[in-house]
Amino acid sequence: MQASVFSKRWIWLAAMVAVVCLAWSLLSGYLDLLAWRRSPQDEAWRQWFAWSLILRGLGLAAVLGALGGVIMLRRRLDRQIDTMVEACHSMALGEPSPLSDAPQGLQNLGRLALAIQVMHEALLDYLNLYRRFFDTAPDMFLSLAPAGQRILDANTSFCRALGLLKDEVLGQPAERFVQLDKGWDRAMSEGGELITGQIKGPGGTIKVEASISLEGSPGGQQWVLGAILRDVTLRDALYRELLQKSTALEKALEEIKSVEELKDQFLTTLSHELKTPLVSLKGFLQLLRQGKASGEQGQNYLEICWRNLGKLETQINNLLDLARLSHSKEQYSMEPVDLSGLVRTEAENLQAAAAERKVRLDLSKLPRQEMRVMGNHGKLVQLVDNLLVNAIKYNKESGEVSLELRREGPRVVLRVADSGVGIDRERMAVIFNRFYQANLSGTGRLEGLGIGLSLVQEIVKLHNGNIRVESEPGMGTTFTVTLEATA
Repeated sequence: MQASVFSKRWIWLAAMVAVVCLAWSLLSGYLDLLAWRRSPQDEAWRQWFAWSLILRGLGLAAVLGALGGVIMLRRRLDRQIDTMVEACHSMALGEPSPLSDAPQGLQNLGRLALAIQVMHEALLDYLNLYRRFFDTAPDMFLSLAPAGQRILDANTSFCRALGLLKDEVLGQPAERFVQLDKGWDRAMSEGGELITGQIKGPGGTIKVEASISLEGSPGGQQWVLGAILRDVTLRDALYRELLQKSTALEKALEEIKSVEELKDQFLTTLSHELKTPLVSLKGFLQLLRQGKASGEQGQNYLEICWRNLGKLETQINNLLDLARLSHSKEQYSMEPVDLSGLVRTEAENLQAAAAERKVRLDLSKLPRQEMRVMGNHGKLVQLVDNLLVNAIKYNKESGEVSLELRREGPRVVLRVADSGVGIDRERMAVIFNRFYQANLSGTGRLEGLGIGLSLVQEIVKLHNGNIRVESEPGMGTTFTVTLEATA
């Protein structure tokens, strides 16, 4: 641009000189013509006039030639400058091309052309490096126009995510393919922060994090340099999975801690439950050994010892059965069992224990006819006994235990309902856990080894059945067992 202005000034100067010379030549020629007319016979004047015309013509021709040379020089300079400007524009657009007509006439222009050529080579190297990084990057890159957010360039990762060719993407608005949660206008106005969004690809929705690069234009408006889009679908899935596993691990740790506490509590309870009948046995046996009890009194002491031995045997057998049921269920043989007769017999066996606690057993809903299930007789006896003992133990004074047995299609349903203390919602989730001991309402006492209901659950699993509990504090508890019926 400066060279163009420089050449114009020289042209105007040459033109002014030419006009002045022409005016001076015409004026002096006119004056000489007037002088010659006064003395037309003077030979010297004629010769002077002729030479004057020749010299003026030569001078005028020289001035016009110089003016033409300046004009030609200006045109050449303009052409070379236009060539350099086009080369600079091409490099700015990322399409560098060699200078086909590099200025060589003037020293300054030659140096400028050399500098531009060096810049052209450097830009070519940087452009090749940029293209390799741009096209092979795992993240998605976009170059956007300042207005309309139209895509000027997109790398392979972006096109692959969309399942489109590059020609199908270029020139389109970015929001057609990428939906940002904040919207593109707000993302451009804020800039500098990660913005979440999504891309609809052929394989489904891809979650992305977008980073928008902004630059101020000479007019003060924001210029979108580009956008980096990172696929975070897998990362979010891994984060959710990690969170779930972390939560599960925390829950497992809590359960382990709870089991450790239950184990310590079980060992304490076990020592108490075993020590109590042993102390009773030792005391009465010592009296018998010393001969301090005889006749009917001695017989009563023996009965007490026998009951305590039975209690010890029952507790030990329950522990062994729980361990066996947890690890080797296949060792139990299955056969048709009359569940109606079994329930009635076990209820009658516990009448004395119920009367001792002033609890009434209601057997009116037990059918007289047989109801057979496929099962192990001994384990079913344990199941019914544990449910009845719990219903009696945790009942209230003058309470009631209701037994019901009915056929429902291919299944037999046994319900054991009591009018006792009930179970709150929080404890209903853990009553089948091993070594869990229910707190008798209002007493603060813990009874038993805490394996009764866990043993019941294992027995139900052994028979491919189902057990559920319904309860409300102060209103009683109902256990419902469903087993497979047989002919």
